[in-house]
Amino acid sequence: MKRTIYLSLVISVMSFSSVAAQNDTVVIHNPQKVTIVTGDSLQKIIVKGKEGDDKFVYQNTIQLVDSNYVSTTRIGRDRWELIPSVKVGKKNDDMNGSGSSNSISAHIGIGFTAPTKADTRTDFSTFKSWEIFFTPIQFDHHFDRRERNTVSLGFGLDWKNYRMTGDTRFTKAPDGNVVVEKYPLQVSPDFSRIKVFSLTANLGFEHSFNDDFWIGFGPVVNFNVYGSVLTEYTMYGDEMRKLEKNIRQRPITVDWMLRLGIFSIPFYVKYSDNNVLKDGGIKFRSLSFGLYL
Repeated sequence: MKRTIYLSLVISVMSFSSVAAQNDTVVIHNPQKVTIVTGDSLQKIIVKGKEGDDKFVYQNTIQLVDSNYVSTTRIGRDRWELIPSVKVGKKNDDMNGSGSSNSISAHIGIGFTAPTKADTRTDFSTFKSWEIFFTPIQFDHHFDRRERNTVSLGFGLDWKNYRMTGDTRFTKAPDGNVVVEKYPLQVSPDFSRIKVFSLTANLGFEHSFNDDFWIGFGPVVNFNVYGSVLTEYTMYGDEMRKLEKNIRQRPITVDWMLRLGIFSIPFYVKYSDNNVLKDGGIKFRSLSFGLYL
């Protein structure tokens, strides 16, 4: 009886062709890989890829318990995707059937900044400093059918925030450069931060080793169009707020971004070998890390 059930499931999966669910029937068009795991009381079927969606994953498990069976089904994707990619153009198949394809995707990064090679007078608070970047349009070229190797070009926006919460603050000197100074004695500090807003262009190459592990690397060019210093503190019981603009941030900097997927959870690390501010201002370089969605 068990062998009959297993054989029927195998034949059904191999002959299915697009995903549709009616009652207990699942139809999968052109699966890329079908894995069947069979034990004494367990049957597990894993289908990866389908027509029009190379990242599709279907799993079905049947376990025999006291002559009865328990069925568990999961339909999903093998990566976190906040915004799904959209296929563009036609897929080009070579004689070996590997094929290439193109798609358009969007991404969001959320993380923290931890400046390096900083002036000894600074006292940055890493987990109170943040970075948010948004890539609304990214062109992806996949060299193979399973999208194991991909080169991408994206355009987006980036906000970086470098914050201090100790007894020193950023301020703008008469020559326009940002310097560090101590608060007056009668002041109770809240925070002092530098913010830089950028338009970005990123180029990257990504390789996927398997469904759970992938790695990508490439440069991000930042066109730093805005910068400011904001300091908030309390003086004689009054809350004070001082905002200073035109802080002489470097107009163009380059981040080197490493993207890493571990068990389908995506991370990023970015580092720039450029000082954030022009010569004459306080010196530090940007390092950031977080989630890449």
